[in-house]
Amino acid sequence: MMRRTTLLHGLLALLLLVAGVPPASTHARGGAKARKSAPAFPSHVVLVILGGGVRPADMRDEELMPTLAAMAEEGRYVTKVESGAPDAYNAATRILTGRSEPIDAAAKPRPAWPTLPEYLRAGRDLPATGAWFVSFEDGDRLHLAHSIHAQYGAVLGPSVTYGQGPFAQPLESFLDVLGRPLPQDPGAWQKVRRLRLVSRDAVSIWLPKTIDAGLPRAERVERALLKELDRKALLNRGPNPRDEQAIRAALTVLAVHRPILTVILLGEAEQGQASYASYRKVLAAGDQGLRRLRAAVAADPAMATTTTFVVAAGRARAAKPDADGRLGEAPATKKGREVGVILHGPGLARRPKLKGPRSLADLCPTIGHLLGVPTPHAQGQPWLGLLNPR
Repeated sequence: MMRRTTLLHGLLALLLLVAGVPPASTHARGGAKARKSAPAFPSHVVLVILGGGVRPADMRDEELMPTLAAMAEEGRYVTKVESGAPDAYNAATRILTGRSEPIDAAAKPRPAWPTLPEYLRAGRDLPATGAWFVSFEDGDRLHLAHSIHAQYGAVLGPSVTYGQGPFAQPLESFLDVLGRPLPQDPGAWQKVRRLRLVSRDAVSIWLPKTIDAGLPRAERVERALLKELDRKALLNRGPNPRDEQAIRAALTVLAVHRPILTVILLGEAEQGQASYASYRKVLAAGDQGLRRLRAAVAADPAMATTTTFVVAAGRARAAKPDADGRLGEAPATKKGREVGVILHGPGLARRPKLKGPRSLADLCPTIGHLLGVPTPHAQGQPWLGLLNPR
């Protein structure tokens, strides 16, 4: 009986092999093979800047920020990153330009040196939709998208949007009159897709070649638009409505454009100055936003295995709340100036050896290395010990 069972197992394994399905024993080695077949570098990078000031330990707190903690565990968590930025605007400028000169944040100036999106567009000859800058609010916060540098500047700037865009405000009066569409049944899209293909074949003999009569790729944009309208972007009442709106806008941008680089600037963690309880609620809600971003990328076949996330805190905060329950600015000590950065996705070395000092200004050339574009005016140094060699 045992011999017959062994023979049956062997025959089954042979049939599976002929059919192109590896036998069960090879699945145990599948993880190593999958890792070997993973791309050496990402085709897409999503940079999330936690601009309100976050304690480094909170980025690895499994209870407070489970999504980010899992990313740190699976990817790379870089500690002791020198910020030294006096405010969130300076911190974001250092991340995006790779330079650490202090600026007058009260004036919210455009950077004097090229930003990462400008380097990407110049190095890869991309249209504006190849790079996006998403901010938690509009106005002068959007100044960080591109610089005033003579050789770069607006002509190489990314596409921009903010928390209440890109569709909510322009369509607000329209929605007030007609209301918002009901959520579409996910199962209906497959039927619509088949109907479109049949209709397209039937009318193709009369239509010019320049007309796209319902190719399936159009569905991706339509679904994103309907989700955008159904999210009730202007009705957020959570602990961080502006960040929530920025995440929502970023989800739409990712679905419609699949950018090479998406920069998402968040800012609600500054509520720590109001109370420690508010700070924790904001971080927890922000982590849920990160979870949705990762889920959206994972569900897109074109981005699922080719996207690297970089999540950086612009500044740190005090280790403990004060007597009034507020979590104020970190002390001006060496430890108080240190922040954390998490990287997750392709392009990271299997055996990282990151030595020496590191700063926020290093992120610009580090992401430039991941995307294969030079950042000639950045003063920071890429974390080559953390990355695959080119």
